[in-house]
Amino acid sequence: MPGSSLPKHATRARYSVHGCRCIECRTAHREYEQHRTRQKAYGTWKPYVDAEPARQHVRSLMARGMGWRRIAKVSGVANGTINKLLYGVPGQGRPPAQRIRRETAERLLAIDYSAELLADGASVDATGTWRRICALVAVGWPKVRIARALGSHGQGLQLHERLVLASTARRVAELYDAWWDADPTEHGVQPAQVGRARRYASSRDWAPPMAWDDDALDDPEATPHQDARRAISSAERREEIEHLASFGTSTTEIAKRVGLSTDYVRGLLGGWGNPARDKAA
Repeated sequence: MPGSSLPKHATRARYSVHGCRCIECRTAHREYEQHRTRQKAYGTWKPYVDAEPARQHVRSLMARGMGWRRIAKVSGVANGTINKLLYGVPGQGRPPAQRIRRETAERLLAIDYSAELLADGASVDATGTWRRICALVAVGWPKVRIARALGSHGQGLQLHERLVLASTARRVAELYDAWWDADPTEHGVQPAQVGRARRYASSRDWAPPMAWDDDALDDPEATPHQDARRAISSAERREEIEHLASFGTSTTEIAKRVGLSTDYVRGLLGGWGNPARDKAA
């Protein structure tokens, strides 16, 4: 899930830029000031450090969709300082800064990437967004219901395959957090719609929420747990089959509706069936 939009706790950046006064941040600030005082007394204080680590970190954040102005706002570093760090002063023939103040470097390096940091209009990788949508369909949420919850009334899920807006990614993540373990039928979704959604997802081999670790959803290289995928699929099929069976539906008809063999359905029901009704079907 998305992390905090602030620098980490126990850092001077969190203390000085965002005013955190927790014990860890106060301790980090105090230790920094003590270290600086000692170094000044010894005549060894070096207020400037190599700019390259901070520059590479800023570029990494930008490559993931975070604009440099947003980075400046979150870190408390002036826009002009970041501009010089990245681009120098081309009009004066000055290259990107080679050294920056220690405090500036600390503030920039303290920023952890998070979707929460991105401006609404920033483009982000759509992997996690689609995985969450597919997982919701896999547990019975119809795509039209998901689209409606996201504000796409009558338009369906009009999302790009590779990139989505950061605001869209956040809305989908919030919806996923609210629905992943909820029963769709308790929210007005008809059992038949639930069954169709599950079959649609199963035919495309979409993994349900229980097959994903939270920290893997947004990782393009991650894969779902296959054992969990199979277990959830079997449990969901059994639930749907037993629901149909409770209405006296024949084994043959159930098999036809869920797209499975009659023997498989009978096996999931533990041999349950109405021979006369099955014969009639």
